[in-house]
Amino acid sequence: MAMYMTMVRFTHQEARGIANFCREWQDSAKRIEGLGVKLTGSYGILGPYDMAFVYEAPDQEKAASVPLAISYLDPGIQTETWSVIPMAEFAELTEKLGC
Repeated sequence: MAMYMTMVRFTHQEARGIANFCREWQDSAKRIEGLGVKLTGSYGILGPYDMAFVYEAPDQEKAASVPLAISYLDPGIQTETWSVIPMAEFAELTEKLGC
């Protein structure tokens, strides 16, 4: 399965309702896993993003369920999703290129 990371940024409006988001996220995480997406990590972040979720999905359509589910919780949430490669696999790529 491919790995993805969704970064979350709260708008000023959403920051006031963070307690509700956290409770609702737990319910959403269960629904997301029911769709065949395996959540491997959830993190609070100090910096330009507020939260990050790392997960494995069998395809892009399933991976898209994560930011959609998060955005569904509150339209004030901004998400950005990236495809990620585990470092060991990334290092193998560089070896194949002769770097």
